[in-house]
Amino acid sequence: MFWDASRKCQPRGILRNMQTQEAPYQVQAIVDLATEYSADHFRYAIGECRKVLAQVIAEDNRSDQQLARVRVLRHLDRQLGRAVKWVEAETDLMALVVRSQIELRFWASYVSKGPTEAKAFLEEANIDTRQLHEKMMKAYPTEVQPLAVPIPGKLISLTRIDDDEELVYKLCSKLIHTTSLILNSPDESILDTGFRQFLAVQALKYGWGILNIFHNIDWIE
Repeated sequence: MFWDASRKCQPRGILRNMQTQEAPYQVQAIVDLATEYSADHFRYAIGECRKVLAQVIAEDNRSDQQLARVRVLRHLDRQLGRAVKWVEAETDLMALVVRSQIELRFWASYVSKGPTEAKAFLEEANIDTRQLHEKMMKAYPTEVQPLAVPIPGKLISLTRIDDDEELVYKLCSKLIHTTSLILNSPDESILDTGFRQFLAVQALKYGWGILNIFHNIDWIE
């Protein structure tokens, strides 16, 4: 393997603000998984995270921020469910989960800023629809009707939190897309167990990290 992924399996970046002199449960769970990794350990650790998620994703229409929070966390739970199913599959599948989580981390941070940002997030679905419609109009100009009402605006630019996150996002992208890397070196990319283990730890890290953006969890054993 051309990169020792195991050296990077540490609770950094998104969880740095959660660390205290005595590590909380979430951080310790990530450290334990990185130290003594197994597929069964991963399933258990993700299961604990999803138990907490299940308690905070009930429908909540009190405000745009609450709507956005629930939608982000429900998609997080969906991604964690996929991670459990794919923990022993090819690495590109875990990469799909982690790249989605990185984007969810951005949205969680963004909508937490205030009601203006939450409203922009909710309304961006209309812009997505407009962009798809534009491609349909171009592909089938005689069959697709114009939108009844114009939809203004541009997509919000998603950003990474630091260089570590940028690296993980780039790795996921290289594994997901049909790159020369995976075509020429499958054993050192999508079939590499080191990358899969590294990304599995990232999946747990982002699971707890995104949850913590919305909910400051005081874990009691």
